[in-house]
Amino acid sequence: MNGLYGRFVKRALDILLSIVGLVVLSPVLLVLAIVVRTRLGSPILFLQERPGLNGKPFTLPKFRSMTSDHDE
Repeated sequence: MNGLYGRFVKRALDILLSIVGLVVLSPVLLVLAIVVRTRLGSPILFLQERPGLNGKPFTLPKFRSMTSDHDE
């Protein structure tokens, strides 16, 4: 991927498809955020540190799906 495609076209296509995907999925993500907020409360997102490229850590935001309440 050292040619023109690898340098410019692939990057532009990745950005364009990411933007389109976010626009298309934004209503679903909004509904999911509202459901998490009403059922589980705040915060809506759970942040987790994960190892990335070459072991460099990055923060991964995820929607909460569990509560911190313990069963009796």
